Amino acid sequence: MIHLTEIPHKKVEKLLCILAFFVFAVLSVFSARYRPLAKEAFACVFKTVTLKPCDTGMDDRLKAEVVSGLLKVSPAAARTVNRHFTVLSWVFVLLTLGSFAYTAFGAYNFYFYGNCDGPQSSNICILNDLTGDYGRFSEPQELVPPENYSGITSGSPDAEIVIVEFGCFTCPYTMEAESAVSLLLKKYDAYYVFKPFPLPRHQQSYEAAKAVLCAERQGMHYQLKNRIFAEQMECSGEGELDLENMAEQAGLDMEEFNSCFRGGEVSEELDAFVQQGYDSNIYATPTFFINGEAMVGPQTLQEFESRIEEMQNESQ
Repeated sequence: MIHLTEIPHKKVEKLLCILAFFVFAVLSVFSARYRPLAKEAFACVFKTVTLKPCDTGMDDRLKAEVVSGLLKVSPAAARTVNRHFTVLSWVFVLLTLGSFAYTAFGAYNFYFYGNCDGPQSSNICILNDLTGDYGRFSEPQELVPPENYSGITSGSPDAEIVIVEFGCFTCPYTMEAESAVSLLLKKYDAYYVFKPFPLPRHQQSYEAAKAVLCAERQGMHYQLKNRIFAEQMECSGEGELDLENMAEQAGLDMEEFNSCFRGGEVSEELDAFVQQGYDSNIYATPTFFINGEAMVGPQTLQEFESRIEEMQNESQ
């Protein structure tokens, strides 16, 4: 078994040059003082890549500077670093490379998904279109309740509790919220309004919303919506949702469905819902308004109940 402390000195020098190059390259952006060091480190890295010996002596200078600096603070720490400098060099190199890899991963996710952790990370699907609306370059504005209750509805409009949801049928968190919403509507006498808000970065989100609106005209939106949610992962990669086949399996009149889906009326209706979302400053799905108060992201039944109870207590 080979221990890190047994690694040849030249290999450690190469590692330090790689580490120094990344560090000084970043620092040189902010100060010209570090540019000669960045160039020296780059020369060492270039020699290493081209299988030439790196004889800059940078590793000895770095070690001397680190140890001498520590001597002023703690001689014991300086001795420890001097003794285990090889191991510490490996640790810092690996941490640096890992940090750059994680940063690159975060940058990729931020560009494509509007957050640094990826599409399945933030418990909300962020509006992140090419116009830079929300989720990439600008801060979300204060959420504003919609001006009307048009949408896919259930319950009595005269109910004391009105729940409005802006959701995207290809957003996994809109799907995640379904069970809690269903339990909530069973427990409370509420008027529920679902406003489709397809997100531009979600594949087939607009088409899925059109399909559900067409199904709603036949009183079967629930059946088609559930099928879309069940097959949601199909359109998260390279696959596609077979919406026509889903509609047929859900039992819709296909002639009526196809006529609706291909017509312009349902597109105008959906565009109106999207505009309402923009007017309400919706920046992520799902977003709920309970009697005008906003809640962003999927909520548990207990969280919904807590908010409703707070509102009821305040009104007394």
